[in-house]
Parts: sequence; C-alpha cells; structure tokens
Amino acid sequence: MQVEYVNHYGDDNMVASAARVSFSKRAEEYSAEQNERLIHFLARENHWVPFSHPQITMRMKAPTSIRTQCFKHKIGFAESEESRRYIRSTPRLFIPDTFRAAPENAKQGSGGTHVDSDYWLGQYTDLADRAIEIYEAMISERVAPEQARFILPQGVEVEWYWTGSLAAFARFCKQRLDPHAQLEVRQLAYAVSQHIRPLFPVSWAALMK
Repeated sequence: MQVEYVNHYGDDNMVASAARVSFSKRAEEYSAEQNERLIHFLARENHWVPFSHPQITMRMKAPTSIRTQCFKHKIGFAESEESRRYIRSTPRLFIPDTFRAAPENAKQGSGGTHVDSDYWLGQYTDLADRAIEIYEAMISERVAPEQARFILPQGVEVEWYWTGSLAAFARFCKQRLDPHAQLEVRQLAYAVSQHIRPLFPVSWAALMK
C-alpha cells in the first residue's frame, strides 16, 4: 500500500477567512492566535463548511477490497482509478504480514495472529499468483481485457488519484483510524493523516481531536 502527496490548495488561513467572510473580514486582519482559536471553535462545534474549501490530492495504492472501503466516502471526494481495460502491466498482489483470527464476540474485525497464519499465507499467495498467471495468459491470448480482469483476486492492488476537501479527508481519517476499522485501512488512513498534518497544522490538530 502507498500514499503519495500530489498537490494541495489552501492553508489554515483559508479556513479562517472562509469563516470570517460572514463579517466581511479576512484572516490577515487578525492575529495567528485569534485565527487558531476560531479554527478550534469551528471544529469543536462541527462547523464543517470552512474546512471544505481547501483541497488535497493524493495518489493512492491499496488492495481492491481496501479501495472499496475508501470509495464509500463520497461527499467531498473525486477519484480517478486505473483501468485494466487499458493497462497491461502485471498486477501487484498485496501480501499481509500475517493472517488474523476472527474475533470471538463480534460480527466484523479481527483478533490476533491466526495459529495457522503461515499456512493460510501460503494458500493465499499460491492461489492469487495462479489467478494472476491465468489473467496474463488470457491477455496474451487476446481475451478482452475488460473480461480477463474478472479473474483477479481482491488482494490485487489498484492505484487512484484521490482529491478531496480538508473536511472530507478529516471525516475519512476519523472514521478509518477508529480501532474498530480494519487494520489495513487504518494503516492507509494513518499515512494520509501524516501527509495532511504539516499542510494544515492548526486545522488538522483541531479536526482530529
């Protein structure tokens, strides 16, 4: 998995100015301390609109099933994903460090490392690698790529451009950094957060409380 910073628009002052425009004011007319207090007030009182003006673009890479969890976050986001209708490179398989046991008293989530983790890792990689081999054989035999991709497993990584507002990324990170979220998407959300934090230090600190 990978998170790569691409670009961003705006800063903490943009958030403060978006709020202060109600009074026909700008952040530059106030001290840094006053703007910081305002930003923390906005976050604390769930005033999301001022945080919706700054934008961030990331280039993401994650297994298909984790990408699906990311794409459930729709409001404030736009995504452009690679398509195997057009590309011919060998798909990259995500291999977890271990397989985790199912939780004892929950419908979702996971427990500690499964007692037979090494065995299931072997089964997973053997079957997934075979699926990728068959996919490449289908491509070489001129099976339509848009159908050949059906055979690829959920563990194959995909890349996408992800652009969203500061508010949207904050909602994603707060939800997906929760201990109840799947470990892999938590790792992705942590990487996203680490990229955004230095870009909007005051706003991000306020939003992540």
